[in-house]
Amino acid sequence: MSQKNVDLVRNAFEAFASGGIGAALSFFPPDFVWYPTDRWLEGRAYRGHEGMRRLAAAFSDNFDGYRYEVHDVRDAGDRVVALLHMTGVIKNSELSVSQPLGLVVSDFRDGMLGEVRAFPSWAEALEAVGLSE
Repeated sequence: MSQKNVDLVRNAFEAFASGGIGAALSFFPPDFVWYPTDRWLEGRAYRGHEGMRRLAAAFSDNFDGYRYEVHDVRDAGDRVVALLHMTGVIKNSELSVSQPLGLVVSDFRDGMLGEVRAFPSWAEALEAVGLSE
């Protein structure tokens, strides 16, 4: 079951990369919750599909070509850790950004991802599930 969850997380990011937020939503149940990093200023939790659309809009409103580049996805028992680089170009500038982002995904049910917690570094995400780099 753990490899199944790892594959599910990879597939969700592939769907987002190829089809945007609309394609990715099929991997999340209507009651899912995304918790951004503690450095995020916009909100503490994004709930449901509408919340996910608002979170995606916050990025697309401020960045051109923003995307997640998956570096690694690891099994952590009943959770999965995704180590990503979030990249994009700040709107109205030529300044590109690339920031590591660690996600801990949990509450797997009915082939969907029920909860995502974001961390500002890979080390923090790995530590949250008892793993290390």
